[in-house]
Amino acid sequence: MKLPWRALGLCLLLVGCTAPVLVPTPTTETPSGPVQPLRLAGPENLEPLLRALAAAYQREVPSVEVSVLKRADPLAWEALQNAEVDLIGLAWVPEQLPPETWVQPLARDGLAIVVNTQNGIPGLTLEQARLLFQGRVEDWSPWGGLPGTPQLVTREDASGDTLFFQRRVMGDFPMALTALLAPTSEALLGVVEEDPLAVGYVSTARMNGRGRALALDGVPPVPEMLASGLYPLTRDSVLVAPAAPEGALGDFIQWLAGEHARNIIRQQGFLLPPAG
Repeated sequence: MKLPWRALGLCLLLVGCTAPVLVPTPTTETPSGPVQPLRLAGPENLEPLLRALAAAYQREVPSVEVSVLKRADPLAWEALQNAEVDLIGLAWVPEQLPPETWVQPLARDGLAIVVNTQNGIPGLTLEQARLLFQGRVEDWSPWGGLPGTPQLVTREDASGDTLFFQRRVMGDFPMALTALLAPTSEALLGVVEEDPLAVGYVSTARMNGRGRALALDGVPPVPEMLASGLYPLTRDSVLVAPAAPEGALGDFIQWLAGEHARNIIRQQGFLLPPAG
């Protein structure tokens, strides 16, 4: 059963407005000198992680004021090029980077194809996923799912999730025009929770037990398969700066390699990127 458009809009509005926002915890220490600003930007799926890291660092180093802007991957990249921010996190990396650009892995997750918990479909192949999101599947039941037409849910074209999904799953084939557009990962998960026939894609770090992630080519998006890279939609998010970080930014990058930052990455539902 498809959601009526008015009901869908209300669902997206309510879910989108209740997403948790992490803010830095005020420090009790007073900086003895001028405060050094440090500006970060990243897409919606990385924003909670970047905010958690920024808050922890600012508690430890009160002489640095860290701000985090939520920007879709292409817009974050544009902000970096325009010197509006000092550092960005990306789930999708431009194919051509200026030679002086500094890039370092930040965290690993996977892009999960997620369905309602009532949908018993065991999994998909990548080819089936491509056919599904092209809108060429009229009934879930031949694949072992609920009877009825799949309700596709996607993200905006600028989303790093969509860019990654288009590159790794869809290839040159376009997404179905009948797919519903969710403004956030939380909104997408809300639709999937409400509609037994819905299917979308979302970071494994954002699921929090909501919906059910499908295996792809027989491999589930569980931590062991992500760590080994065997899950087909495993990805590594990266940090990008215009050049090798120095000064306050260099200190922050060095702090990210420490155990405190690594624990925060794990707590936010990500895995550490492979060494080297």
